[in-house]
Amino acid sequence: MVAPVFEHITAIIFVSMLFFSAVIAVPAISYVNLLYVDQQQFRNVALEALDSMLLSAGYPAKWGTSASFDESEIAKFGLALSDSFSFYVLDPDKVQRLDVNSPSGSLDYETVRALLGLQDYGFNIKITPPFDVTAIKKSGIPSLLYEVNVTFNDGRPIPNARVEASILYVENQQDYSSTETENSTNLLGRCTVEKVLPSSVTDYVVVLKATVADLATVTSTYMEGFGHQHTTNASIIGDNISLSIPEGPGWLKGSSGKRWIESIVVVSLDGTWHLYNGSKLDDPIIWSDSQDGWAWSKIFTGLSYYNPLFIIFNLSIPNPRQLALFVGPFATASGYRIFDFGSSSAQSPSGAVLKLTRSVEISGMTYIFELLIWKEV
Repeated sequence: MVAPVFEHITAIIFVSMLFFSAVIAVPAISYVNLLYVDQQQFRNVALEALDSMLLSAGYPAKWGTSASFDESEIAKFGLALSDSFSFYVLDPDKVQRLDVNSPSGSLDYETVRALLGLQDYGFNIKITPPFDVTAIKKSGIPSLLYEVNVTFNDGRPIPNARVEASILYVENQQDYSSTETENSTNLLGRCTVEKVLPSSVTDYVVVLKATVADLATVTSTYMEGFGHQHTTNASIIGDNISLSIPEGPGWLKGSSGKRWIESIVVVSLDGTWHLYNGSKLDDPIIWSDSQDGWAWSKIFTGLSYYNPLFIIFNLSIPNPRQLALFVGPFATASGYRIFDFGSSSAQSPSGAVLKLTRSVEISGMTYIFELLIWKEV
């Protein structure tokens, strides 16, 4: 009799252990599965948003090129170039609309979020060059000397990068000229570019093109002979160039003296091109009450075929009368298309922030498109 009783007790204990194990383990397994499903769904949302941005032209297909830009007319958001047969080629006009300081009009973050169906998510976009090019001035006029550093985005130096420098300058505050020089980086990713310029130079811009294998980054370094570089902005939409200067020192409403566009140089991946000679009568920079600042805009038929990266303006300004250089659009002139677009901080209750990157092409130049996305609190 003892043996059967013992067997029953053992069986009861075994079944009880299985029961309690199931009670504890099944919810744990279910939680892990739910967490995996939630993470996978989050990733699918992010990938769908990224594809919509980079592979779709949106609707209307050329929504960014409209001269009278109205974001309410956009039914679908997408940055792809509508005329391209290749993937990840973006429309520079649409990308320009992500610059909140664009004089030609920009998109609102909440509008883009609604068009992408991301109301429950926050996101941030950065469009950066594939590597960094920085220039440090070692000596100024007349023996101009810059140390150029070329690195990957993680800071690692890039040796044997070819660095080409185009120097555009104003002499005696009146005469505009340009010159070129080049060099290659050493094992530390460094080289110098130097040029002897006339001692009478009052303003200059250095345009740097660094080429690594078959990739190139173009950026500019501006030395402020003209004191309003940081307050001036520009945009290039299709064949239209716009310049905007907020009210400030020397640019007050009603201040005396004419201001006009003396000339314009286009900077593309292939070099610098003289686009236009202006005049006091035809190209005045005038006060615009609607923009609360000084403004100028002009259409140049065929400009888009240059694939412009940015523009160098040669301005004629008064008190005293002089020529001054300005580079714009600002972010593009620094080698970036967009520093930041979207929310500046990730507030995810789970702390999960997903980062997706793709290589894209804009105006013939390769950039890194970075999307950060998170669930909002």
